[in-house]
Amino acid sequence: MSTRKTASNPPQLKQFAGFWTLMGQPAPGSEWSIAEKVRRAQEVGFDAMGFGANRDYSDPVREAGLDYVCYIDANDETFEDHLNVAAKTGCARVNVQLWDHDTQPATAARTWVAMQPVAERLGLEIDLEVHRDTCTETPEKAWEIARLYEAETGRQCRFCFDFSHFGVVKHLSPPYARRLLDKPELIQLARQMHFRPFNGHHCQIPLTDGNGNLTPEAEHYLEFLDALIACWLEGDQGGETLYVCPEFGPVTSGYGLSVFTNVWEDAVRLRAETENIWKRKLEKLR
Repeated sequence: MSTRKTASNPPQLKQFAGFWTLMGQPAPGSEWSIAEKVRRAQEVGFDAMGFGANRDYSDPVREAGLDYVCYIDANDETFEDHLNVAAKTGCARVNVQLWDHDTQPATAARTWVAMQPVAERLGLEIDLEVHRDTCTETPEKAWEIARLYEAETGRQCRFCFDFSHFGVVKHLSPPYARRLLDKPELIQLARQMHFRPFNGHHCQIPLTDGNGNLTPEAEHYLEFLDALIACWLEGDQGGETLYVCPEFGPVTSGYGLSVFTNVWEDAVRLRAETENIWKRKLEKLR
């Protein structure tokens, strides 16, 4: 990394709130409107919001002056239509969940190659999410897709990293960084990540205990987050923007459980924790 370049032209962190996290908030039966969710997210400091290719969500977000991150799924038959719809949202980035768990890396890489010129024509920045039940559900499959993509195009694959999926698949014990940050060159290329607290047995754990204290499990996760942000900043990141989502799934999704603390409140707290880590790491580069 060129520290001087980063110091004079520092990278920017933009944190986006997921409408998924806001499902059922503040309580079942009295859910906030889309406009109210946008207002609440902006009020607590989020720079953007993310959801599907749906202008009912993207338009109010952009009208509020926030960026929009669009989520789609894709395969050979659907990607062009889905990218065209995503482009209508005016999104800053597109998060792509590609194919299925049993898709061979060669097939996935071929599709990812085919998606690039379509995305470029539409002015879209697309990121391949690492996620269970998709073609990237294990590190080995994701890295093979990246290898095949680079062999075909001469470019490295740009991922959206959600390490909660790899953490569970690999049944990890803390510290997590030693195992999960083994491809720094791909991590540093990322411009979108999802930050969801996890451990080796659960892809989502509570950040807080309901009394404002971090849970012991969350402390391990924040140690990993510290290492992840440091790893990303070790790249030549002058002037780049990294979009990150402090993400928690609601109870209705199965990610949140009825005994968890409020997932939106935990997302707001994680936004603040992430901001603090980012500022601390960036300061060391000056």
